[in-house]
Amino acid sequence: MIRAELVAKYFLSKDSDRVLFNNNVVIKNDRKFYEGNARLNRYLFLSQVVYLARFEKKLISDDFVAYDNGPVIEKIVSEYPIMFSRKENVAISNDIRNFLDRIYDSLENASYDELIEITHEDPEWIRLSKGTFKTAIMNLEDNIDEYKQRYKGILSVLKV
Repeated sequence: MIRAELVAKYFLSKDSDRVLFNNNVVIKNDRKFYEGNARLNRYLFLSQVVYLARFEKKLISDDFVAYDNGPVIEKIVSEYPIMFSRKENVAISNDIRNFLDRIYDSLENASYDELIEITHEDPEWIRLSKGTFKTAIMNLEDNIDEYKQRYKGILSVLKV
């Protein structure tokens, strides 16, 4: 497993002009946030669930928490402004780099609204949305079979 911070920095390094991961402020569900932060957390989440579907183990060691606008890693939410301002090269294995490149390429044309919508269809997020947000750690491993079905198209396209 790899820390979310490394994966986030890798995705940010791919968008050196900060077109996808930007500091545009948006409001959704009465919350104000950076569009790029929302996008980055969705990339992390989708990387995790697609990896779970393919390899039946977690890619990212950090826990995702159910927020009202979808799954996030709290450390990434809070550190996004700092990570955004730095441009770093990240050392990760070629296998993980290849996987993340494919995820990045498959998501780069999606709007942040579309990415939020996708994560709102997640069975664990739906289950937790009935309770209290921002404190509920998502147990994604319980949904591996669901993810295999839900993401079989992306798995075949990504050839991972």
